[in-house]
Amino acid sequence: MQKWTSALAALLLAAAACGPALAASTTEITVTGSGSVALTPDTATVSATVETNADNAARAVSDNNARYERVVGALVQAGIARSDITLSYYTVNYTPKPQTPAPGDRYGYAVRRQFDVKVREIGKAGAVVDACTGAGATGIDNVSFGTANPDAGKAEAIRRAVADARTTANALAAAAGLHVTGIESIGQGGGEFRPQPMMRMAAVAAAPTTFDQSNVNVSATVTVTFTAEP
Repeated sequence: MQKWTSALAALLLAAAACGPALAASTTEITVTGSGSVALTPDTATVSATVETNADNAARAVSDNNARYERVVGALVQAGIARSDITLSYYTVNYTPKPQTPAPGDRYGYAVRRQFDVKVREIGKAGAVVDACTGAGATGIDNVSFGTANPDAGKAEAIRRAVADARTTANALAAAAGLHVTGIESIGQGGGEFRPQPMMRMAAVAAAPTTFDQSNVNVSATVTVTFTAEP
């Protein structure tokens, strides 16, 4: 009898060491929830290009440098900090002259420099575009809007994602004749900060450029495992 009692005690201790187990009638329901918050943008990013072409590399590069410096000077004069003008990419390509060039053909060395301008006062976005084009930028590739604080709205987006997950879990549990009793595990499946592209750019000759900007969406995704019982 003493041996059986000792063996039973050992089994009970081992079971306790393994931690609590789910009851036989408990069901796990794993769902994904998502939530998002729309924020009013307070910053903008203008992506612009300076492209030059010449029959030799040195001249193409020199022309590009000079044109770019004029653009930078105009931006600084417009109130943009030099540190808010950053290079995106820079390429030098060569195209040989065709035997029978057609009007408009471009050959020789082409230097293309794309740069981003951070506009910390969103009302200046149009003026920045005009400063770029007026000083020699050959293209405005994109204007996007964002917020100075990328974490703005993140907590609310997560809260909405968890609420969305719970709503789905409750519906699944009810359909199976169960009810949610708790949470077994929870994890964030990733968040996104998505500045939306410009809705419209209105530019009229001899008139300043203006924008209608859209909202900025902050979204979050969570994966939650709920427990449910009859």
